[in-house]
Amino acid sequence: MSHHNQPATEWADRHRRALTTRHTHEDVLTDREFELLLEACSTLTEPHDFEARFICLIAGRLGLQAGEIAHFQTAWVNWNRRTSRIPQHEPCRCGYCKRQARQEATHNDDLSVEDIVASRWHPKTVASARLIPFDLSLRLELCVECFANRYDAFPRSRSTINRRVQAAASAADLPGHVYPHCLRATAASYHAYKGVAPVPLQALMVWSDLATAQKYIRISGTATADALRRVHHR
Repeated sequence: MSHHNQPATEWADRHRRALTTRHTHEDVLTDREFELLLEACSTLTEPHDFEARFICLIAGRLGLQAGEIAHFQTAWVNWNRRTSRIPQHEPCRCGYCKRQARQEATHNDDLSVEDIVASRWHPKTVASARLIPFDLSLRLELCVECFANRYDAFPRSRSTINRRVQAAASAADLPGHVYPHCLRATAASYHAYKGVAPVPLQALMVWSDLATAQKYIRISGTATADALRRVHHR
């Protein structure tokens, strides 16, 4: 009897977890909240103010992941094409990459820590290697230019990226959860609202499933409302 009830019980457990698990798209910032976050960056001390603004802009408008920001280099920028290249591989010996290498080595007897470090840094997936235009707004362009004037490479760790975002969110007194990955989701929502089609949105955000892009386009209800108003109020 219990054997027959097991699949139903497992389904019920998964359903309860799905109802209680918080998803990143639930923490997407509105345009107003995002502007307040950027304004709050300027209240932080130097150089935290610029670092926080750079993180918030390229995560919240270009969709970069925290690991990509932590390893961002001026050499990735093509100034003629106004694009930034996320490479398939970039040599790195930062503390984060070393820790990840040690952890990976414990599960692979055929590779040493040095062997694994030699293959880092790399983005989350192979598909994450991509070109990203940063001339979507003058604000973005100027931010990337200011970064290049200051740094050859982003000078902080992934944990510091989290702290910068949290400090800006606290200064902005924003409700809810604000963290680097929710900024990435904010970028997806922003582009969906602007009318970016599912396939290019998927390419920008390097999602493996097109349905994820369609979800962000679907939940961008404001875009639907605006489209209806344009038809009925002309």
